[in-house]
Amino acid sequence: MKKIMLLVSVCLMLTNKAVCATIVFAPYSSTEKDPELLTLWNSDDTVQEAAAAQDKPLTHRVKLANSKDSRVIISVFNSGVEVIGHNGDEVIIEAEGGNEAPPARAKGLKPLYNSAEDNTGLGLAVTKDNNTLRISKASRQDGNYVIRIPKNAAVVYEETNWTGDNLALSDMNGEIELKLNNSTARLTNVTGPVIANTTAGDIIVKFSSLNQAKPSAISSVAGAVDVTLPPNTKANLKLKSIQGEIYSDFDMNLGKNTKSGLPRVAGGDTIEGTTNGGGVEMSLYTISGDMFIRKSK
Repeated sequence: MKKIMLLVSVCLMLTNKAVCATIVFAPYSSTEKDPELLTLWNSDDTVQEAAAAQDKPLTHRVKLANSKDSRVIISVFNSGVEVIGHNGDEVIIEAEGGNEAPPARAKGLKPLYNSAEDNTGLGLAVTKDNNTLRISKASRQDGNYVIRIPKNAAVVYEETNWTGDNLALSDMNGEIELKLNNSTARLTNVTGPVIANTTAGDIIVKFSSLNQAKPSAISSVAGAVDVTLPPNTKANLKLKSIQGEIYSDFDMNLGKNTKSGLPRVAGGDTIEGTTNGGGVEMSLYTISGDMFIRKSK
């Protein structure tokens, strides 16, 4: 049983003489229910939060079918996120940080900056409606999360303000939609279709194959767009960079100018070309960044 002994030394000046005394409080056990002493002890927010954090779970699981009809919507801020596809039928959320308990003084109160209620103990609110699972940030604390998602599900990822961190996403076979502000996204081993845009970051996508059912569109205002495709990919490409350059090792059948018969390639113009005879449409766009379309090795 843990005991706590409090000693307080008091010195008084009496008639030019220092009189000192030591006051010793009785030992306190964490199992004893003294309301006044517990109130004093719990007023130390640091101690309270540290104790609460030890009891918090680090993992949250929700059942979700491994199907193209399933959908996971992730709305976060101030957080780094890694999304990994897997063959199971669960969404598994693992947290590092972002799960600090509210201070003791907030007991019975609700935070006003976050309308979402933390129902996971990880600083996140998770709700499910049929085949759609929504994961929302419910804490202003920094957070780092690994979210494992059934690989055939669709993923929508959105940053809700400008304090985001980078996103890594891998091993997904479903549709992907990204709405970023100043973050960089790295997508690996995906099939798409991919609809992704960011303002001040790079978007780097390595396709394992390119889904031919729906078009893909990837853009960045002030960052690079870097796309890797299998050499046999069939695609109709629309490429444009206002101030940057476009590089590729694909043999593209570039569109011709209807008047001159020359390839339509000029600064700021849209380059239209096909790979392997053409296929699904892919639009890539930047304003001040460079663009790279490369063959996977």
